[in-house]
Amino acid sequence: MNQIDEANLIKYKNIIDIAISFSGMTRVFEQGSKQKIAGKLASSFSLLAGIEGKDDFENLHSDFCEWFINNVFTAERLMKNKKVKKCRSASYGQGAKVFNIALKVYVYYCNLPNPETAAKLLPMLHSAVDTVMMEHLKKKYPKENLKAETIEAVSKSDYFVIRKMVNQHIKDEFDKPIQPVHYDDILWYRLNRRA
Repeated sequence: MNQIDEANLIKYKNIIDIAISFSGMTRVFEQGSKQKIAGKLASSFSLLAGIEGKDDFENLHSDFCEWFINNVFTAERLMKNKKVKKCRSASYGQGAKVFNIALKVYVYYCNLPNPETAAKLLPMLHSAVDTVMMEHLKKKYPKENLKAETIEAVSKSDYFVIRKMVNQHIKDEFDKPIQPVHYDDILWYRLNRRA
């Protein structure tokens, strides 16, 4: 491997590492999870250039989330009330959040795997919703059947309800059409950073 190839490989690994850290989720998972997640993200991202359409993308997304709930576990934690929260399988929502944020960084922010593919993938990217955003959406759309209260309780069916709520909120609140990944940046900033 020449030094340019090595530098590019390290660049991709650094981007994935930054994306995982950016999700803020690593503290939730058991020790050693970050490396395991990074490996799966790298193998998933290697397939992005071959995505032909929305169905391919949705299959890749679902495959990652299913892998996540079967291979990543939460860390045991001592809660504020002094009770111990036991280790358990990660949720579909946690997997989706990690994947969506990593994709946002890799595709939207870094224009990878190449600018043409990134432009094609942009409309397919999902919004990376966190618990604060979920609370906001539940207040806006109380009639939707979203059972989960937190991202760690989001099942696959809850995830589809959240996506529906995001798309509805985009239609209702934004005067120009935006992509879910744009919505994610805007709403997350409004709810979490503005103060």
